[in-house]
Amino acid sequence: MPIHQPFTRLPVWLRRVLTLLAVVLLAALLTHWRQNASTYATGFWDTGSQPLVFGRMLQMENHQSAPGGFMGVYTQDWSDSQNRTWFRENTPVNAEDFQAYTHQSGLQGWAFGLLNRAFRLVQPSGETREAWLYTVNCILFYAAELLLALAAWRQAGPAAALVWAVAVVFAPWPQRGMKDLYWCLWTWLLPVLASLLLCRVAVRKGRTSGWCFGLVALAVLIRCMCGFEFVSTFLILCEIPLCCALMQSLCVDRNLPAARRWLGRTVGTGAAALGGMAAALGLWFWQEVQYFGTAAEAFASMTQAVTSRVSVSDNAVRAVTIPEVLHLYFVENKEPLLQFGPVTITLLPLLAAVLAEGILCAVLLARHGQPAKLAPLAMAWVLSLAAPVSWMVLSKAHAAIHTHLVPMLWHFALVPVSCLALVVMTKEIVSLLFRRRPDLVASH
Repeated sequence: MPIHQPFTRLPVWLRRVLTLLAVVLLAALLTHWRQNASTYATGFWDTGSQPLVFGRMLQMENHQSAPGGFMGVYTQDWSDSQNRTWFRENTPVNAEDFQAYTHQSGLQGWAFGLLNRAFRLVQPSGETREAWLYTVNCILFYAAELLLALAAWRQAGPAAALVWAVAVVFAPWPQRGMKDLYWCLWTWLLPVLASLLLCRVAVRKGRTSGWCFGLVALAVLIRCMCGFEFVSTFLILCEIPLCCALMQSLCVDRNLPAARRWLGRTVGTGAAALGGMAAALGLWFWQEVQYFGTAAEAFASMTQAVTSRVSVSDNAVRAVTIPEVLHLYFVENKEPLLQFGPVTITLLPLLAAVLAEGILCAVLLARHGQPAKLAPLAMAWVLSLAAPVSWMVLSKAHAAIHTHLVPMLWHFALVPVSCLALVVMTKEIVSLLFRRRPDLVASH
């Protein structure tokens, strides 16, 4: 009896619970193995933003409220390390020690503040609680990535799932950044996980449940309430599963009625995502009004925050152009995207490998009368490239001066999708080259 059969005979709800437990357990093991939760072992990504979270947690420890509900809690300079030092040393603070940071809503500061208060019941050490918070953040990130790997398994087999996990475990940028309490990288993956669930429910039931669209909106709402930076990236990510299903129906199956249904789901998912973003903007505006006292001042503050990110209002980069920003990250930036001991892989070689193998695979498929078989995979790869590039185009000023942040975007989701594509196309090429001809099979 195949080993998977006893598992498939279990009730659906039990299989889901066991799968989730296995995902969380493996995520915890990966966090321990890679030392991601260590304060210093894997280094930091963007140390300037995390103090805002530590400040909010300090306020909640001392039963104080941030003005307007914001995480906006910093001391003299918003990027100094004072808040983290106070947190680690359990220093009492006063409400007047802080200033509000009004450029985002700060849901993560409130959420980690609640978790920190629960940890405080059993652990007085600030340094230990910091490590515990990092551990939770890393486990959530790995769990989200492993769920994506499971989706890859269902579509392309276990090799695709394995290479997806490898592309995360051996990626220097996520290894440094997954513990960051401000950016909460796992929340970047919530929209695509919600859209994957929507696709799975639609396939299983033959129709789209309304609650699935609501879940997409909620996922985007949560991400935006933690910060609107890189918003175009995760909005594109949540469309990838729908667009792949659309291409499968249109180009491979040539099922026009199914393609129309998937097109409707794609549009609906986009509308739901934008609705979640609009709701987050509304909550942010409400917080601004609570802080500034008038709608006019709140609107002016929000406008300043948005235009500083999506325009050239910053004097330091007034003359920057989109081609210059793209050249910066495609050509000038040599940061490794994957690292296996002394072996590193940067962006251009990875892109070149996918394109070269893609051309070869497409030619072979065309010769065998299957020219459209790669269409869904090609769509996933193109959109995974468009997701990070969209922010470089939409927010060229922000991207031009944040070279310590933007390369992280290549991992959402160009790097894992590229690695998956290489494995899938290699299997396809081997199958095409060594496939036995029908006439030879008949002769035997």
